[in-house]
Amino acid sequence: MPAILDGITILDLSTGPAAALATMLLGDQGARVIRLVEPDAPVFRDGGFVIWDRGKERMALDIEQDNGQFHALVAGADVLVEDFAPSSARQELVAAEALVRINPRLIACSLTAYGKRGALKDEPPIEDLVLARMGVLGGMPGFRPPPVHVVHPLPTVGAAILACLGIAAALLAREGTGRGRTVETSLMAGALLYHPKVIGENLDAHAFQTHPSGSAPFYSVYECGDGNWVQLGCVHVRFIAIAANIMGIGDLVADPRFNGGGGGMTAGDEAELRAVLTRVVATKPLAEWAEAFEAADVPFAPVRPTEDGMTDPQVIHNDMVVTLDDPERGPVTQMGVPLGFSQTPGAVQGPRAGGNSEITLDAIQAGTAVAGAMDPPPLAGIRILEITNLIAGPTGGRLLADLGADVIKLEPHTGDLSRPIGRTYFYNLNFNKRSVSVDTSTDKGREVVQRIAARSDALLANLRPGATARMGIGPENHPQLIETHLTGYGPTGPYAKRPGIDPLAQALMGMSRAQGGLDNPPVFPAQLAPTDFTTGAMGAFGTVLAIYARTRHGIVQRVDSNLLNGAVLLSSAWFSAYEGRPVRPLADTDQYGLNPYHRLYRLDDGWIYVAARNEEHRNAIRQVAGVDAGGSTEGRHPNLTPLAQSLAEGFAGLGLAHTLAALRKAGVPVAEAQKGGSELFLDDPHTQENDMVATVQHPTA
Repeated sequence: MPAILDGITILDLSTGPAAALATMLLGDQGARVIRLVEPDAPVFRDGGFVIWDRGKERMALDIEQDNGQFHALVAGADVLVEDFAPSSARQELVAAEALVRINPRLIACSLTAYGKRGALKDEPPIEDLVLARMGVLGGMPGFRPPPVHVVHPLPTVGAAILACLGIAAALLAREGTGRGRTVETSLMAGALLYHPKVIGENLDAHAFQTHPSGSAPFYSVYECGDGNWVQLGCVHVRFIAIAANIMGIGDLVADPRFNGGGGGMTAGDEAELRAVLTRVVATKPLAEWAEAFEAADVPFAPVRPTEDGMTDPQVIHNDMVVTLDDPERGPVTQMGVPLGFSQTPGAVQGPRAGGNSEITLDAIQAGTAVAGAMDPPPLAGIRILEITNLIAGPTGGRLLADLGADVIKLEPHTGDLSRPIGRTYFYNLNFNKRSVSVDTSTDKGREVVQRIAARSDALLANLRPGATARMGIGPENHPQLIETHLTGYGPTGPYAKRPGIDPLAQALMGMSRAQGGLDNPPVFPAQLAPTDFTTGAMGAFGTVLAIYARTRHGIVQRVDSNLLNGAVLLSSAWFSAYEGRPVRPLADTDQYGLNPYHRLYRLDDGWIYVAARNEEHRNAIRQVAGVDAGGSTEGRHPNLTPLAQSLAEGFAGLGLAHTLAALRKAGVPVAEAQKGGSELFLDDPHTQENDMVATVQHPTA
């Protein structure tokens, strides 16, 4: 059985992580990926590229000087992926109008920092500055008020998945039109995947989580009696009641003051309940709690470092651990393929290339393109039946709808769980969809769902295993239906029947440990939900790939995306083991950042994030802060040194406008750390210049 992208050739002109990760994910699904590098470039890239460059061929080529050879490769490629800055002279070489003359079937994908228009278009592609500008740091819980450093590579992973989704949709559309098209995304868009922005006349402003342990007492992390930590994920009252009874506090939680265990009528009530849970959990070791919670089907997970996840039985069952013989590093243990396909499973194609190859490609025949005006959205004519709730599933459906699919969202009469609990993200994640409410416990309700499924190209569901089959949806009744299932841990394996919730995947794969930082307890940022958004976006990507495989090869299959694999993808650079692998840099105790030159600083009237890249930048930071000389950054943490303290004191008395102007004049990469409110982003002229804002009429919002 061919791989989905077997026969597809991709030219990888990546310089940064997002584009490299995108082409790795496409290569894992069978595409031939050719890295074009400068003749004098080092053979190997360090850090996460040890993983992201796997399975790719490598060719040395100066694309500016050797236009003829570059054009010959373009003529034989299906996809070109680049991440050149908008102001780069190389943009002329990859301009859409130039490429289409060479190869009308080419799909050209561009990943920038902030889009190709607007005031920020030429700002450097530095993740922490993107997160600061997008308000992600300003909405984070921590051990002090926000903004708080975020350790996870959200812009990179988000942009990579969005690029893959756009490329897959363009390949599918090309099957019908015969034409390629341009795909554009950015680190800004990647960050926003994890931080949905929405405002409405009748919507209350989003209330950001403030407690670092979690957003509710039974949806938080606690220290056990043996010093280990456990994450609770009781997302609704049934789970809360079971957990409370196991802990011997069922009667207490039933007190109306505690709102069914979901919090408290007042802040004091919630604090009281958290204190009770903290005290009770500390009475037993982790193993005892794990045994009790597992037996009662309570959502929980032990909190571990990322490296421990590499020996987890479910991770191994999911084939998410592979070892490749890297030509520079030797054996490198790393992530497997995060998307599952029942008939055309992906595969890691091999380690990094050990040197350059001479590569020629036969020109792709243009064929006969379908005549017409502007192409419709790439998924126009595709129908999706979405049976999801909360975050992961609705995210996948929203992304498919944005690309033109007709998404019909099925909800019970009580609605998606996000409706009654009043989450503002519900409005963002469920735009562009039609909705139907059906009671699938009745024969009539199941009949309605089956009729919709019969007229759909794909099912997108994030229910527990077997739920859609009980509705009568499956190969027996719907032989042409692609089924995409988003689960906690995967359809089979030791954890398959456990409740799957974002905080549990974060805990198991070291994400909450990493976010906590040096010497701190783990941190669970509930509203960030990184594995939820990642899994949903990967589900959308997988759905489009599966429809493409059906169109191209006649294969109908099941697609699986899960939170555990999503957590691995988010940690890919550190979910690895090889000789010489660097230690992961984490934030200091106060969660300002990584070192005195790459961190948040409080000013007199706001916050900035600086990200020095060289000694010139470091000198300028000291000069603006009024610190005469440098100093050592050695010690328990670089931000706990006298140098860091002097810089913090120097910046504290400065104004925002003056400081930004002075640092920018010196060429220092810097950004204001915006607050998390949606209106700051939606009202920004840069956002509007990049078509990142849509206004729609909603009947209630």
